[in-house]
Amino acid sequence: MSAWSRLGLRGRLAISIGAIVVLAFGAVFVVVRAQMANESNVIEREEAKKGPASGESGGEADESSRFSPIKDAQGDVEKTFFLIGGAALLAALLAGYLLAARTAAPLRRFAETAAEVDAGDLSPRLDPGAAAAAELRALADAFNHMLERLEEAFARQRRFVSDASHELRSPLTAIRGQLEVLARSEAPDAAEVRRVEGLALAEMVRVERLVEDLLALARLDEGVGPSLRELAADSFLRELIGASDRGVEVGELAEGSLRADPDLIAQVLRNLIDNARRHAGAGGRVSVSSAAVPGGLRVRVDDDGPGIPAAERERVFDRFHRTEAARERASGGSGLGLGIARSILASHGGRVWIEDSPLGGARASFELPAFTPKIRGFSANG
Repeated sequence: MSAWSRLGLRGRLAISIGAIVVLAFGAVFVVVRAQMANESNVIEREEAKKGPASGESGGEADESSRFSPIKDAQGDVEKTFFLIGGAALLAALLAGYLLAARTAAPLRRFAETAAEVDAGDLSPRLDPGAAAAAELRALADAFNHMLERLEEAFARQRRFVSDASHELRSPLTAIRGQLEVLARSEAPDAAEVRRVEGLALAEMVRVERLVEDLLALARLDEGVGPSLRELAADSFLRELIGASDRGVEVGELAEGSLRADPDLIAQVLRNLIDNARRHAGAGGRVSVSSAAVPGGLRVRVDDDGPGIPAAERERVFDRFHRTEAARERASGGSGLGLGIARSILASHGGRVWIEDSPLGGARASFELPAFTPKIRGFSANG
């Protein structure tokens, strides 16, 4: 490592300013010395043209006395330059050191804050001070904004892990409890075994669904993009609705070409239908329709359930969030379905939202941009 690389900001700035001062004074000294030498030569030529006023020895004495002031002046100028240059160099070194120290002070505080953050504490924030340069204030603002986003992301991650652990613990605890009850009986009858088997299988289905949702979220968080394909929108949606086997009503479906990932959009629609079913309850109505809009294709999932309060319509897309009505039902989901739907649609450049339904419950609507509506032909008779 070179000596320059081992220097701090203060040493580098002081040496740089000192070098600039030395170069500047050196250039001025060379120019002035050359000008004085030129003036001396001019005077010598003028005196040579006039010739000696008396004898040769006397002329040499007069010439020596005549040009000694010029040489003295040159010597004085050199001494003055050296004195002033040395003083200016010392002042420049001192000023550069002090300026660098003042400039490096907030940077040192920034480094200390970064060390605290690296140790795991995300609460410190940079404070460059009111007198700091605009560049330092911009750096501090960007760093503080990054810390706020990191702190928020870590908080979400902690909540996510806590909620996921709770959701996984609940069915496992239920299965364990039922097995312990069954194990305490020396000769359980077949009906009790079938009852425990049914409960255990139901809880295992819940665990499997939760694990699948967690894996889907992990893939989406990794930024894995959708595999886009050209789809016939109406037949694609009709097939998905029929495959749901939940007695879903099929409304009017827009015809046209949709460019999307069929597996991911199928997951979005299944999640929205399942959510509508849970809110509508047994015997409730769920309807799916679509329409071409200026933004692309809009798909609507309606139910006749109690609806979702306006204050919770944005929160239902948070991971593991469920409305109170959904929590009261044993068939309530994990609270990940709508969050997954939003992430999938965001990867397609689309959006999803909740509003009131004409059926009296909630309507979940989502839009996909890559849709080309079908242009119907006209007959010759108009």
